[in-house]
Amino acid sequence: MRRSYLSLFLILFCSGCWDMKEINQLAIVNIAGADKDPKTGMITAYYQIINPSGVSIKSGGASGGAVYTYKLKEYSSGKFAEQTTTVMPRLFYTPHVQLYIVSERYARQGLLDLINFLERDPGRRTNVNIVVTDSPLSTVMNSYTFLERVPGRFVKSMFDLHARNYRNGIMPTRFRDLAKGINYHQPTIIPILHYKSEQPASKTDRLENINASKEAMSFEDGAVFINARMVGRIDLDTKKYFYILNGKLKKFVESIEVNGENVDVEVQDVEINRDFNRSSSRLTIQIRADLRIVNNKQPKPMTSENLHEVESSFNRTLKKKAKSFDELSKNKDWDLLGIQDEGVNKAWKQLPVTFVVKSKVTTIGNTGSSYKVEKSE
Repeated sequence: MRRSYLSLFLILFCSGCWDMKEINQLAIVNIAGADKDPKTGMITAYYQIINPSGVSIKSGGASGGAVYTYKLKEYSSGKFAEQTTTVMPRLFYTPHVQLYIVSERYARQGLLDLINFLERDPGRRTNVNIVVTDSPLSTVMNSYTFLERVPGRFVKSMFDLHARNYRNGIMPTRFRDLAKGINYHQPTIIPILHYKSEQPASKTDRLENINASKEAMSFEDGAVFINARMVGRIDLDTKKYFYILNGKLKKFVESIEVNGENVDVEVQDVEINRDFNRSSSRLTIQIRADLRIVNNKQPKPMTSENLHEVESSFNRTLKKKAKSFDELSKNKDWDLLGIQDEGVNKAWKQLPVTFVVKSKVTTIGNTGSSYKVEKSE
């Protein structure tokens, strides 16, 4: 059995709360999905249950699918656990859930009822990532994934990779982040899961296909939540700058133009300073970062002068994108910079925001100039 799930069984057994017979009778929920009909209020819940023999790595290979998906319908969230006893031969167990997925139409109605339901139950975890899907929930919940046999583990592994670039190693996309955001003017951004096919990848033999981009999940856009209700969406670049300007993202890659050629830089150790001057009613956001050149199409050598050109170009690019971000925030009436949470009154959209960017190239790679073919005369 895969290590994470073997560890779970060992923890339950060693704690004395469960014996092995009881552990084998658990229906361990890996992903929970929910959709809500805006007309009737009917909630459709999907639960992906781990099949222990399906994730086994013992000789002989796995037996059956890694997970099985159950679909239930109810008008009240509190009734689902009881209803599982009519379709599952094992005890419904949610403390090991790795992902919550909600449909876009449910998110736009507001998730306050779901938040309150999960917060009241001490057995359910809220430090788990939540995503909104703009694809049919039934398609997403009935699909297998590449490289990781268990879809919930697939998403968690992907988010863990991204989390390395965030301050404190945590992506602020957990259920508890959404709940905490209810008390703030600044929106919470939740990833949007898009499934790249109209048909679900519901059979494991489909994993024999070498094309991993077909019938696959992607997380690019972000859902904008205010008071636990989705009010819109932003693209990947805007989502990135939301985390940068709010001091949460410490490393990213940016493309800039230097002397008419493309240069890609990895931006490291990003530091954000916010200075709100109440007397002049102005917010100044200072951004400082180190740069590592990862791709350089300039034919000229990397001299000290050229390094300064790279830094200046990056500073201009970041400042321009930051200003565009501020304009989008005010045009949409989304306080993406959290200005009102700084104590500004209702006229926050009239508050001038100044961006000051400073950067320094610290790494240029193994060569100071690009290779080129000398033309023979």
